[in-house]
This record gives sequence, structure tokens and C-alpha cells, in this order.
Amino acid sequence: MASRFAGIVLAGGESRRFGSPKAFAKRDEIPFYQYSIDVLAPLCQLVIVVTRPELYQMFDEGEKKFKLMIDKEPYKGQGPLSGIYSAMDEVSAQWYIVLPTDVPFIEQWVCRQLMEQIDSEVDAVVPIVLGKEQPLIAIYHQSVKETIEKQLSRGRRSLKSLFEQIKVKYVQIDKEQPFRNINRPEDFL
Repeated sequence: MASRFAGIVLAGGESRRFGSPKAFAKRDEIPFYQYSIDVLAPLCQLVIVVTRPELYQMFDEGEKKFKLMIDKEPYKGQGPLSGIYSAMDEVSAQWYIVLPTDVPFIEQWVCRQLMEQIDSEVDAVVPIVLGKEQPLIAIYHQSVKETIEKQLSRGRRSLKSLFEQIKVKYVQIDKEQPFRNINRPEDFL
């Protein structure tokens, strides 16, 4: 039987602007990826961290609060949609709460607020912060897996393109800090 909620942490980015894998940068001696896991773990039956093969060994599975995996073929390395699809294909759940690893200020109330907006009429719940969509801090229904796979099979990696094909509920959130994305070391100062 499928879980109600599974968490997906996207940790496969190349971190070109950061200069080293962002997932392992630290805030208060805690790796960025751990913040996303810690937010999701109390809300989800399972948390899946999706990463690239070359980063796989760098994750500390000591506490084993998550399942670690790499993108599935044939979509390996095709961006966030590939990570979301791979996790959905690996673990059965009704809803998937997605977080990236480069938001070390993320707070659990953000996910709870999105969870409160779930209803049978929507395929995804996506926050809008200061007028900007946040598709990588969002919740997706299991039904979008097939749409994502069709899109990836056509070489289309855009979340915007996905949103044109599914029913999205947008949620306005006024607090910017939890969504603060770290792209360069100086963004963290």
C-alpha cells in the first residue's frame, strides 16, 4: 500500500556557481541537505534523496533517515524533473513533498501550509513568494508521474511546461527567508 506522503530531496545539481556541491556546504556545521531531510522526516513516511553517481558516496547515511538513490535511466542527469520522476518511480505514495538541497533556511511550517492546500481537484501545490513560483519547494500528486515521464521522453525538462499540463494550486507566501536559495558562497553571508 502506498504511503500518504513521501519526501523528495533533490541533490543532483552541478553547483557550478557555488564552486563545490551545495548539498554538502554547511550552515551551523550542518550540511545543507540535512536541513531539507529534517523538515521532511516528521511529515513523510519516507524521505528519498536523489543525487548524481559522483556524489552518492559523500552522503552520510549514518542515521539512515533517508533512502539515497540516483536518477533512473533513461532520464539520468536531466534536471529536477528527472529526480522527481525517479523518486516517484522508486517509492509509492499519494503525494510527494519536494525540496531542493540549497535552501538551508527552509522551515517545516512551509510544507505544512502547502499540505493544508491539498484537495482532490489539484495535481500540485506550488508556493509563490514575492511573485515568483517555487516549483522545487512544492507538493506533487502521484498522478503527475506519467505526465513527467512523457515530457522527459520528449527531452522536455521544464517544470513550466509540466504546469501547463496539470492542475496547479498556487499558494501565496509572504515570508522570503525559508525560500532563500544559495547559489554562490556569497549568497550565504
